[in-house]
This record gives sequence, C-alpha cells and structure tokens, in this order.
Amino acid sequence: MSNIYKKLSVGNLMAMAVTLPMVANTTNTASSPLLPSAPDAQKAAQAVKAGDVQILRINPTLVEIVFANQQRVAVDFYGESVFRIFEDHNDGVMRAPEAKPEASILVDNPRTALNHKQVKVEENDNSIILSTTKAQVIFDKATQLFRIINLENGKTVAEQSAPAQFTPEKVTLSLREQPDEYFFGGGVQNGRFSHKGEKIEIVNTNNWVDGGVASPAPFYWSTAGYGFMWYTFKPGLYDFGSTHNGKVELSHESKNLDVFFMVGEKPTDLLDGYYQLTGNPVLLPKFGFYEGHLNAYNRDYWKETDNANAMVFEDGKAYKESASDKSGIKESLNGEKNNYQFSARAAIDRYIKHDMPLGWFLPNDGYGAGYGQDSTLDGNIQNLKLFGDYARKHGVEIGLWTQSDLHPKQGIEALLQRDIVKEVGHAGVRVLKTDVAWVGDGYSFGLNGVSDVAQIMPYYGENARPFIISLDGWAGTQRYASIWSGDQTGGDWEYIRFHIPTFIGAGLSGISNITSDNDGIFGGKNPIVNMREFEWKAFTAMGLNMDGWGRNAKYPHILGEPATSVNRWYLKLKSELMPYIYTAAHEAVTGKPLVRAMFLDDANPYTLGKATQYQFMCGPSFLVAPIYKETKMDKEGNDIRNGIYLPEGEWVDYFSGHIYKGGRIINEYDAPFWKLPVFVKRGAIIPMVNPNNNVSQIDNTQRIFELYPYGESDYALYDDDGKTELYRLGEHASTHIHSSLQKNRLTVHIDKTVGSFQGQEKNQATELRINLSQMPKKLTAKMGGKSVKLTQVNSLDELNNTENSWFYNEAPQLNRFATKGSEFEKKDIHKNPMVYVHLAKTDITANDVELRMDGYQMDDADAMLHSTGALAAPQASMKENKNANKAFTLTAAWDAQANADYYEMKVDGMIHSTIRGTEFTVENLKPETDYEVQVRAVNKDGVSDWTTLQAHTIKDPLDEAIHDITATNSVEDWGGLDVSKMFDFNEKNFWHTNYYKKGVLPFDVTLNLNGIAKLDKIHYVPASERETNGQIQKGKFAISNDGINWTETGSFDWKNEDAVKEYQFKGNPEAQYIKMTVEEAKGGQGSGTEMYVFKMPGSKIEKAGDINHDGRIDENDFTSYLNYCGLRKGDKDFEGYVSKGDVNGNGLIDAYDISVVATQLKSGVSSKQVPVVSGNISLIADKKMYKAGETITLTVKGKDLVSLNALSFALPYSASEYEFIGVDVKDMGKMENITKDRLHSDGSKVLYPTFVNLGEQPAVEGTHDLFTIKLKAKKACKPAFKLNQLMMVDKFLRVKSEK
Repeated sequence: MSNIYKKLSVGNLMAMAVTLPMVANTTNTASSPLLPSAPDAQKAAQAVKAGDVQILRINPTLVEIVFANQQRVAVDFYGESVFRIFEDHNDGVMRAPEAKPEASILVDNPRTALNHKQVKVEENDNSIILSTTKAQVIFDKATQLFRIINLENGKTVAEQSAPAQFTPEKVTLSLREQPDEYFFGGGVQNGRFSHKGEKIEIVNTNNWVDGGVASPAPFYWSTAGYGFMWYTFKPGLYDFGSTHNGKVELSHESKNLDVFFMVGEKPTDLLDGYYQLTGNPVLLPKFGFYEGHLNAYNRDYWKETDNANAMVFEDGKAYKESASDKSGIKESLNGEKNNYQFSARAAIDRYIKHDMPLGWFLPNDGYGAGYGQDSTLDGNIQNLKLFGDYARKHGVEIGLWTQSDLHPKQGIEALLQRDIVKEVGHAGVRVLKTDVAWVGDGYSFGLNGVSDVAQIMPYYGENARPFIISLDGWAGTQRYASIWSGDQTGGDWEYIRFHIPTFIGAGLSGISNITSDNDGIFGGKNPIVNMREFEWKAFTAMGLNMDGWGRNAKYPHILGEPATSVNRWYLKLKSELMPYIYTAAHEAVTGKPLVRAMFLDDANPYTLGKATQYQFMCGPSFLVAPIYKETKMDKEGNDIRNGIYLPEGEWVDYFSGHIYKGGRIINEYDAPFWKLPVFVKRGAIIPMVNPNNNVSQIDNTQRIFELYPYGESDYALYDDDGKTELYRLGEHASTHIHSSLQKNRLTVHIDKTVGSFQGQEKNQATELRINLSQMPKKLTAKMGGKSVKLTQVNSLDELNNTENSWFYNEAPQLNRFATKGSEFEKKDIHKNPMVYVHLAKTDITANDVELRMDGYQMDDADAMLHSTGALAAPQASMKENKNANKAFTLTAAWDAQANADYYEMKVDGMIHSTIRGTEFTVENLKPETDYEVQVRAVNKDGVSDWTTLQAHTIKDPLDEAIHDITATNSVEDWGGLDVSKMFDFNEKNFWHTNYYKKGVLPFDVTLNLNGIAKLDKIHYVPASERETNGQIQKGKFAISNDGINWTETGSFDWKNEDAVKEYQFKGNPEAQYIKMTVEEAKGGQGSGTEMYVFKMPGSKIEKAGDINHDGRIDENDFTSYLNYCGLRKGDKDFEGYVSKGDVNGNGLIDAYDISVVATQLKSGVSSKQVPVVSGNISLIADKKMYKAGETITLTVKGKDLVSLNALSFALPYSASEYEFIGVDVKDMGKMENITKDRLHSDGSKVLYPTFVNLGEQPAVEGTHDLFTIKLKAKKACKPAFKLNQLMMVDKFLRVKSEK
C-alpha cells in the first residue's frame, strides 16, 4: 500500500505530510492551527502494525485505521470531547462537504487546543482505542464497529450496531438505541421536539405547518450523553427507533460517512460542542426583541371599496389594495405624493397613536416592491434613508426583506436593484429578512447570504450588531441569524398549538432566536385567537406582524376591543421584562435557550417525552402554558387550561399571587381571555424596566427588581449597549443579586455592577418590588455600606417622588394599559400585595445595595382548598372513551364526594390534580398499554384513600384513516341525516337517504378526499342493529383525479350483517375522488354510521393547489398565488416552496394552477355541465410606429369564446425599450385581475396578464375586446409583441393552451 503526499496548509506555512488518500488539506486545515510542521508530520505519521490492521497517526489529532479488508476510517479530534469520523468507499479524501456555491458549516477555528500526548492511541488483540482525557472511541478489529465512552463517568454513550451502508443514493449509519434514551434536535421540526420513536427529515420540505421542516439542521443530541452532526449539505433522514425498535438509523444522500460526535453529561455540554464547530447563536440587538412590522409600501395601488374585510383608513374610508389594478392611489414609503395614509410612515404613526410597542420596521416585501420610485438606485436609497430618519426619530429601526441579490447587478431596473453596502451605510438599515428565494441554490446560498450581511452590517454600519431573520437555515445559520418559521395562518388555534413544541425544539437544536408571524400572515378575523397569540409570544424572543396578506391588517389594535387592550398589555409587559429576556438571551449564546423544554431543569420520563410539549420555561423563572385550543371556552374567549405540569417546588400564579405546590399536573385552571397561564418559581429575581414602546424610551437611570423570596436564591443580570458588536470584545456588565429568606427575615443584596460598556448609565436609582401577603414589620437599607433611612409613603405616585421610600400596595392593579374609555378599562385585575422600595440614585459600579425586611410573610395555602371534614375514597370506574385520539387517552369517572374541593387522578406515576369535576381524561399515553389508574378526593384537611382501577389503551385503528372528506349523494338524504354524517369520525350518528323515497337504487355516493392519496382500503360501518334499513350490500367503486374521468377499481358484495365491511384497493392506486355506486341495499335505500377511507401507511396526502401545505384549500392559498403568479422554473424563488404550486407541471405559475384553488373558493363551482373551453385570443397594437415617450396600447381580443373561466399568457418585452404602465379591463366579467410584471432571475422581463374567476361565476363568452395593455416606449420603435404560453381554462379545469 503506497502513501500519497498531500500539501497541508497551516496558517501561512505550507508543509508536506505523509498521509493516505483519505486525508487531504480539505479537512478544514486552514482552521486547524495545531497541524504539525513538515518534519514533525513525517515523524508523526507512524504506521503501527496490528495484525492485519494498520494504525497511522497522520498528525497530533488525526488517526487513520486501515482494516484487514483495506477499508479506511479516519478519526480526527477537534477537542477533548469533540471528534470526527470519516469513511469513504470510493477512496475519497477527508474534505469539506460539497456546496454550490461554496459555504462553510464550520467556524473559522473549530478546534480547541490538543497535542500529541492528549490523543492517546492504543491497541490490543481485539480493539483499537483512541482517547483524550474526556472521550474514547473503541473500534472492534473484527467487526470494524465503534463505540464511544465518556471517560468522565465511564458510560458508553453511543455504539454502532451495524457497518455503515453505502449505496448510490445514500449512506446510512446505525447506532444502538439505549433503554430510556431520548433524542432532540434536527433544527426547526414543526410541531415536534422529542423524537423518540419518530422519524425526522433533515431537509427543507417547503412545508410550514405541523410536520413540516423549513430550517433543518443535521444535528441532534441524546440523553445517553452524546451529540451528533453529519458534516454535509445533503438531505437526510433520522430514524429514532420508528422502523426498528432499539435502533437509530441515520442517513444522508451523501457519498461518504463524515460525522462529528460530541460527548458530555449535560445538554449544555453537547450544545457547546455543536457551537464549537458551527458557532454560538447570535445575541440579537435589544430592539430585535420588540415587535416588528412588515409590509410592502412601494408597489400597490389603493381604491375605495365596500368590502367589509377592507381596512378603514384615517379618512374614514375603506380601501382595497391591488398590485394589478393601477387606477387607484399608489403607495410610497414617505407619503410624499398626496398618499400619506398609504405610506410606511403612516403605519408607524398608527403604532404611536395606539400606544403600541414597535422596535423595527420592514417597508418592502422583496417581491417587486423596492423602496423608492426614483429612476436611479441612489435616488431610491436616499428615499429609504428619509424613511429611516423618520422611523429612528420615533425609536424604530428599519430593515429590508430580500428575495433577490444583495449587491448591484447590471441590466436591472432601479426599482429592483439592491446595494446592501449603501443601504446599511447611508440609509441606516439594521435588519435583513431573507425569503424563499434563498432556497433556490440550496442551503449554502442562504448560509453565504446571511454571512455576507453579518459582515457588512458591522463594517459599514458603525459596528452595528446585525439582526438577520432567515427562513431556510442549516447547521451554522445560528451564528449569523435568527429563524422565522414561514408563512402561517392567523385566526386558527392550530398555528398556536404546533408552534409551542416547534419553538422548544428549535432551542434544543441551538436555535434560541426563533419566531413566527403574530396571528399569521394569512387569515385572521378571530379576536380570541389573536389575543392568545400575543399573550404567549410575550415570553418568546421575537414578534413580527406580517401585514398585507391576511383577512385583516396585521396591527395589534386592528381587531378592536378588547383585543387592542389585551395585546397592548402583553407587549408592554414584554417591554418591562426586557432586562430579564435579554439576560436569558445572552445565556442562550453559550447555555440554555430562552424558550426552554421543561426537562432542562426537571428531567424525568414525563418531561422528556411529549407530555409537556405545550408548555415551556421562559428563562430560569417563568413557566408558560399557552392557551392553544378550545377546552370549555365561552363566547368571550374565557376558558380553562388542563395539563399544566409544575415541577417540584412552589409556583406563584403571576397574575394572582396564588401559590401552587409542584410535583403534579394541575387542571381546570381558569384562564379568562386576558390571562395567560404563567407561573413564577418561588425564589425568582426578575429584573425589569419602566413600560416602554421601544429601546429609546427605557429609563436607564432606574433599575427594577421584582422578587418572589424563598430560601436562598441568586441571579446575575447581564447588560451591554444592546446595539453594537463591542460586547464580543468584553464591553458588558453584570450585576449579582442574592435573596435570602430565613424564617421571617428577608435580606436582599445587590452587588456592585462589574464591567462597563459604551453608553452605560452608572448613576441609577433602585426599585425593589417584593411579593408577599401582608405588611412587613420593619425595613432597613444600606447603600455603599451606609445605612439609609426609609420613609413609608401611601401611594405609588408618592413613592416615585420620594427618595429612599417604601409603599405597601395591598392590591396592585395589573390592568394598567387598557384603552381609555373601553369596557376593558373597567376590569379590576389585581394580584397579591407587594412592597415597593425606592432607593436614591447611586453609582452602581461603586456601591452595593442591601435591603432587610423583618416580618416577611407569604401565604402559601392552596387557594382552591376551602372545605374540611372526612373524605371517602371515590367510587370510580373507567369510562368508554369518546375522544378522537382514544388510543392515546384514558377516561375515568367517579361519584362526587362530600367535603371534596377537588380530585386527583394518578396515572403512570404522575398526579393530575385540581380536577373539580367527576370525570377526567388523561392524554399523551401509549396505545395498547396497561395502566393503573388511581383516583382520590382532596380538601383542606388532607386527602382520601386512593381508588385503584386497571385500564388498557387500545390500538389506534384509525391512524391512517383520511379526515376532512366531503361527500355528495346522487339521491335525496333525510333531513339531519345527510351523507356527511358518514365521514365525521363520530359513530354516535348515522346517514340515511330519504325514508319516504323507495327504490332509489342504483345511486352514487361521491367522495372528495380533498387531496391525492395512495389508497389502501375502505371500511364501511353499517348503522346500528336497530337501524338496518338501507344497509349497503352490493356495488362497485371507481376513482378519479378530477371528478370527471373515472376508472373502475372493482366491485363489492357485503353480507347483510351488522359488522364492519372492508373493500381493498388492488395495487394501491392514487386518487382524489372515489365514487361508490350502490346497486343493492336493504329496503332499497341507503344508510351507514361511518365510512373510513385508509391511505397507505406512512404515505401523505397531497392537495393540489395547497401551496401553504396546511391541508386545506382556502383564500390563503389564493393569496400566495397572487404573489407567485408568473414565477417560472429557473427563478431562484420558484424551486422548492413555489414549485409545489405548479400543478400542471409546465414550469410556470399560470391560470391553470391558480384555477385549481380559485374554483374551490366561495363554495366552489357548481356541477352544472358546460361545454369545454374554446375560442381564440389575439393581441393587436393601436399603431405600428411609436416615438420615444409615447404610450403603446395593445388590445387583447377574444373571438368565439366558450366557457372561459380563467386566462393567462406571457408577454416578453425589453426593459431597456419599454416600461409597463398598466392593464385596463374592458370585458372580463367578474374575473379577478392578478396580472404580474416579472423580472426573472435570468434578467428577462415578462408581463403575465392573468385573470381568474373565484368560485361559481359567469364564464366569458363570445367575441369582444377583453382588456388593453399599456406600455411606454423609451425610444422610437416598431414593436412586434407576441403572446406566449397561452392558457385558457374552464371551471372544470379543462384547458386550451398554446406555446
């Protein structure tokens, strides 16, 4: 076996080292300063013969093993606990992963100091052992399998279970799954954070709903004590015991095995290893934690409308926005064209008028909007600067969406040009948000883009700290950018529900800075969901209002009272908590994330699994349990929350002061529409500031600490300038606070602040807010070691105007931010008593502060316990479960007990407490599992004995059954028993045809699956034994993808008995429609309890036109199509997300694609038959020659049109010769004009006149002028315009097309 010499780059040193083909300078050697010099390398590359195995030390950290079959494996230690394993079956060399364009997953220096002695190489008869002082990798000589040991505790943390599998499509690594091992990571996995027994995709699925993946990361970690990262940009799939119990299977579409392992005991150790390689998460500038507003203010036109959904503007009129109809008033950033109410400035004014916090603002949406209407890029940048000046005057920073190149590009019109250097340096841009275009060239393009801005913004922006929001992340994105989860739908509980585990999982993947649209970019018009959204988001990193696409404008005040008051309250609350949130965000740079999984502080089987997926810790002290669904909600939105797990200890209801004992799950927690379930851990110290609307309004001359005293507790407050990169150079400050409660004496000590930063206010007053239940006996204070006399005052106003004073507030009012004169202002919302202590200003870096309180009391009695007396064990029984997820739940019922205040139910070792009713369902259980269920009563005197029951969860029989099927019947149904009852997953009702109409056979029942499914079988559940009339006996099935053309799949002959009937689809065909022709049925009629249609296990339903991937076809999909109309294959923003909307697969978003959605809106099109679409479309210019500056009018004519329901075509033109003015509609019926003027990624300019009917509307028929297109000639010309890609569509989606 010959050695091959490769050059190794070590800083500026070029050295020759003896290596094998597997090892080359592409192993990130430029960032590996510990590689040896040439002579040392030659000495180090020693081959140790071990039987038929060779061990070669290539350099101090890198060892290569050549097994008897000549297979090579390289192991490279990047630190004591971090190492890389590389294996290639094609004699490839160790190298950086393939990326086009090139990008680096690893940081510039991913290694920590190691030397030759720290990496120990040993061998014995059976094994090869590679060790540092903390980690060890052992290879078996015979099997070539490895296992990894944590040398600090002696545990085997990972073990290979089979040789790596190499196929042309992928490489697979298999590991043994340990008992009670849990897995976390994978990036932003929507709706998931705990992956035990699951599969996760490491690829952008272009799916932004539950189960989708938009920002994956090829990284996960295990509670066994290891982390893992596949060093690649290629798509992957991680299977954590889903397919094979006890086996973890990891695969990527790579040519080699190139993986990193990190070894550590704590989750933060494993995250730290990942950060060592890929970079620590960014610390956002302070303004980034405030609300952001995003819309386009430089593209659309506004016309008056009577549409009830339209926004009413300052002139009292409602207006409709359009990018196609240019007859209205055009918007702009600065409102300089008698259009102020349609300007970006006016949007900022609305936040000010309604006293709403706002930290940042993006005035362009990247899709042809731009930020100025000048003929030059510099003129537009100046326009952006003027807007920025206005925003900054009001404390708001500005930024830009980007969907195109960041730098100037030849041949692009000024409107669509970008110059990030001038935008940052001249206009003052401090935020960048990337959009779907950044997926087109793959993850490396997105990684390079955010990296580019991360360097430009500090360099040209006065050392400004970048605030970058990216959509499509990968390993390494976290070191540059925060993550946004994609286009979401407002007014829908689902989007609150799945985002809670999404945010938790992102933090466990090293992505602490994550957000989603507040109340969605789409949808809305649901004040209750809107309030609940703003409530829980107050305890997350970022918030953004994605305006312009939804059913209502996306301002916090837009839905009126009480939503305006509640949203203002929570936005103000977040502003008050900014020091706490900022400190927690700083901790997330190296430690636990801001939004924390419950197990990070309380690991047990209950918290490690999915049971606590709808609650989280915000920082170390706040437990947040969002309202994410309707439980017992009334019309005002008042509800309860079940399933709140409280860890051991004592927890204070943040909004009432009631104390709850931990170590249990509380239920039926009252949550009126204004109240988010939030609990504070006793002992917490919460730093605060004055309520404010942005960073500029923070009073830096006063610091505030709210305390919940309990035993001994500590807190370290972090601060820096909040806006520059100087914190990385050590310019920051920290303040340590200690609280000690011994019996009834409370001592609070605030140390001197250590450290400094530019702009630091050292002379600060101190305010302490101490939660208690009664007036203390005595307060004393010291500042700088000197006693301070405290004066008791009688009001908060007096407190604020009196130095060194204190005030006992018996019932602090929480409703402080309600709209004046509103009904909500009248609500009395108060909490437990508090003592406020106001201490005079002092130099906090020179003087410590101490407060002593004698007679401290906090009533810790359970506020729900009032009754006394003996309690008997309840008489209990298991109840039939009606829950839709009954395989995962158990329901117990019991008799009410005298003297009981509430009941507790114990399942699987967990106590479900505070149950006030006599029936309760425990969720998140395992199917087909035996459980012991215990029930007891509770009151002030104690608890009853347990009543013990045995229960068993069932197998989930409907796991693959398709939901949301719509059905029609060709004969009349009985009133109230229509055919939809057979597809509602409710076996307590049934369907029946009209009782009085006999002899209806044969008849058809047509099912619309609302998506294309791979069909497995059908189960027909007849009506009850009492109602056997109409029981279906014989017939046949047919399938279709369009509901028009049918293919018969087979017949059925079901016996006349009350048992579930089955029909099996042969060959598992794919279809959207199923037609059941009933030929024989009892009594000549039709009936049934349920009909379940099953898809093939593991398959997914694809709904044509569901571009948002939310499982529905609705106005949100149409809104997306409005924006994506005219995008084509080759455009950067076409591939991936948008291309899913190309239903006809012709590489263009055209009238057909849009009609797929449009024909389903507004109750859809009728089944009334119409002729197939036909006729001709022509284009005629008003004259042959034009002078520079003249208007060209092109008339689009229709001849002999029949059934025209939608129309589109392409009209290419040269941007250097022509300027598009607009489209004037002549006679297009009631069609929507969604024409788009596109600049494609290849630089070509194409106009796409596009018109569609929504729902059932009259078709355009006959011969007449349809519309005119107007362009301006930039120079004398003799144009010869020709329409291309003509698409004519009827309501049944039949087409006439021309290329």
